[in-house]
Amino acid sequence: MNQKKNKRFRKLPAFLPALALCGALLCPAALAADTGTGFSDVNADAWYVSAVTYCRDTGLMGGVGSGQFGPEATMSRSMLVTVLYRMSGSPAVSGTSFPDVPADSWYGPAVAWAAEQNLVNGYDDGTFRPDAPITREQMATILWRYVDSPAAGDAQTFADAGDISAYALPAVSWARSAKIINGVGDNRFEPKNSATRAQTATVLMNYARYQGLSEVSGMNVMCRPSGIAAMPDASLLVTDTYNKVIWRVANGTGAVYAGAGTVEDLSGEPVGGYNDAALMKGYFKEPWAIAPFRDGWAVSDAGNGAVRLVTAEKIQTVSGTTKEALTVTEMGVAFTRPTGLAADEAGNLYVADTLQNAIRKITPDGTVTTYAAGLNDPTGLCWKNGVLYVAETSANRIVKIENGQAVLVAGSGEEGLTDGPAAQARFSNPQGVAVGDDGAIYVADTVNSAIRRIKDGNVTTLAARDMAEVESFGLTSPTGLLVKGKVLYICDSFARKLLILPLE
Repeated sequence: MNQKKNKRFRKLPAFLPALALCGALLCPAALAADTGTGFSDVNADAWYVSAVTYCRDTGLMGGVGSGQFGPEATMSRSMLVTVLYRMSGSPAVSGTSFPDVPADSWYGPAVAWAAEQNLVNGYDDGTFRPDAPITREQMATILWRYVDSPAAGDAQTFADAGDISAYALPAVSWARSAKIINGVGDNRFEPKNSATRAQTATVLMNYARYQGLSEVSGMNVMCRPSGIAAMPDASLLVTDTYNKVIWRVANGTGAVYAGAGTVEDLSGEPVGGYNDAALMKGYFKEPWAIAPFRDGWAVSDAGNGAVRLVTAEKIQTVSGTTKEALTVTEMGVAFTRPTGLAADEAGNLYVADTLQNAIRKITPDGTVTTYAAGLNDPTGLCWKNGVLYVAETSANRIVKIENGQAVLVAGSGEEGLTDGPAAQARFSNPQGVAVGDDGAIYVADTVNSAIRRIKDGNVTTLAARDMAEVESFGLTSPTGLLVKGKVLYICDSFARKLLILPLE
């Protein structure tokens, strides 16, 4: 990855402005019937579902109206360059570009910018044809030029390589070798075919994977995201330990879902509080993690030492009962800085009782028992396929709980940043863990400012902060994680961003 391209990416702003485009195919849609994607015409098992989710949450592409995404509709030339223009921060441009591109049109500045950057040349008759569908070879060429035309691969390996225009051959070669644009079957590229919206979404997600991290646009506020969960309608719930509220993020926008504002301290940060009340009148002190429980959402309120329940109408405390020798107060069973949460298939809730070095289990009827003890500051939790995974923060390792005992998954226990065999790898105060459908385990390696993956007995680093970029506030202090298909969501409490990383 060349340095010039890296710099171009690091300057990317959050993608919210892309939602303001006047072109219908880029406007956000209201949440639709529950298909697991937020769009009624995108099945949960569609080959492009992760790409649609990625583009929706970053604000790159929205719906076409009526709760639909329009996966088989075509993408126009003006829309593609506008996405890249917005990604580059919408720089100022002067003059016009092509005779058929009005300077005052919604796409006019984007096309002028693309022409200045030599991303587009137009047709032989001097026109741009903004409403024409973008072809697959044109899309590859524009993206290739956007990353400074790197050399890579050989497009001649496609069965229909002879149909690729000469100007597009280097671009298609790069796109294939970088795994950004693949064939469409029978080893064919079909260069002259129009790119559908589903194909474009997939290319944009693959391009983002090539580039690295980006931001979820709905969290462009002063915040400190900590925990994250997915709602059935494909929106996200995010705990915010700065504002002491729960956000709902959907289709590139965010709104407070639960919690009321409180007085501020001398630095301007809300101090939070405690009370059980209506949804928008209840107070949190430090909402750390969130997970489904009973008929709503459990929130670990670390500052209040309590687990709260957020339903459609109110915020209340999960008091709980126990027959164990646990501390019980007027709020019920007390926790000492509860952090990570996880829910199993039977509706049980697991709570990281961090400063008690234990994991508690709360049944749906409110009975609290100790699920595991003797840990060293357990923090992030994830339940997957009958197993509870734990980020054991002060032990610098990831474990799973079997018969009440911690079994090593990865981490030598020594602090550091070392990839390799799982038992020898080193972490530094990991605080988050999530598991994909393929069994891969993702770790928020918090003090290392890194995202790690445990797969097939080995640990690899997927993303890490570039310490040379001192002005960058990208990946800094990752905590909560969520895997949805081929997309990893990352709460970064220090960078104050909700980040997104496409997975292979």
